[in-house]
Amino acid sequence: MTTHSTGADRDGAGETPRYRLVADALRADIQNSVPAPGEALPVQEQLMRRFGCGRGTVQSALQVLRDEGLLEAGVPGRGARVARQAAIGRPLVYYISRAFEAPHVSLDVWSLHTEELSRAVQQQAELIRLGDRPAPQSVRVRVLVPDLDTHHPYPRHLDDPSDLRPLRRLRRVIRMYTEALHHSLTQLAEEGTVGSVSVEIRSLPTVPGEKRYLINGSQMLTGYYFLRRTRMFVDAEAIEVLELHSDTLFPATLEGNGARSVERTEFQQVQAWFDSRWEMVATALPLDE
Repeated sequence: MTTHSTGADRDGAGETPRYRLVADALRADIQNSVPAPGEALPVQEQLMRRFGCGRGTVQSALQVLRDEGLLEAGVPGRGARVARQAAIGRPLVYYISRAFEAPHVSLDVWSLHTEELSRAVQQQAELIRLGDRPAPQSVRVRVLVPDLDTHHPYPRHLDDPSDLRPLRRLRRVIRMYTEALHHSLTQLAEEGTVGSVSVEIRSLPTVPGEKRYLINGSQMLTGYYFLRRTRMFVDAEAIEVLELHSDTLFPATLEGNGARSVERTEFQQVQAWFDSRWEMVATALPLDE
C-alpha cells in the first residue's frame, strides 16, 4: 500500500513522516501490551488529540500497523483492535516478569526442561532481593518434566541410536535447571522476602510434544517442539543428533475484553490435562542425587 503525506505530516526535521512517528509510538504501546492482544486501541479522535495530528495521519499510522500484522483488519464503526498474534515472538522472560507483578504468582509448567524458566525466575528473584520490584505475597510453582529413567527417543545420536550420551546430557540439563529453579524460589522464602512459597517438580515417563505455561490462572503460553538436526559436544566429541527444539510462544490471555469463550475452554482443558497428570501419573523428581 502506498501512503501519501503532506509536509504537515512530517516531523520538525522534515524527514520522518508524521504517521510513521505515530505508528512507532503505538507499536511500542502494543509491544508493552497496552492495550493487550485482542483489545481495542483508543478511538481515532483520542489518538488525534494525543498526537496533535489529523485523522489522515492516524489512519495512515493504523494502516502501517495492520500491514505489520499488529492490528486486526478494520471493521466499520469499531476501533482498531490489537491482533491476537501481536504478542507472538516475545520471550518467556517477558511473561514471567509480568506474572510477578501480581500479588499471588501461580505457574503450572510442562516442558522438556526448565532452562528458560529458571533464568527468568532467577531474574525476578534477584530484582525482588535488590528491592527493584515489589515482592508478591505468594508464589506457587508446579513443573512437569520428562523423568530421568525412561529411555526417551530424543535427543538421539543420528549415527548410533544406541549411544546414550545425548540422553544423559538431557538428564543433566533437566536436573541442573530444576534445581536452580527450586533454589531461587525457596531462597525467597528462607530470607522472608516472600511470605508463602511452594515449588514442586514432578516427572512423566515421556517427552512433550509442546511446552505449556499456565500463568496466574489467566494466561496460557504454548510452544510447539519440532525435530532438528544439530551438533552436540559430548566427551569432547562432536556428534550429530536429532533433538527437540521450540523457539516461539503463542499466548492466549483470558483477561480483558479480548478473551473469547474458545480460549477459556482451551485453558480449562489444558489445566485439566495438567492436573490429571500431576495427580495420577507424575512422580517426584529427585533433586538431591
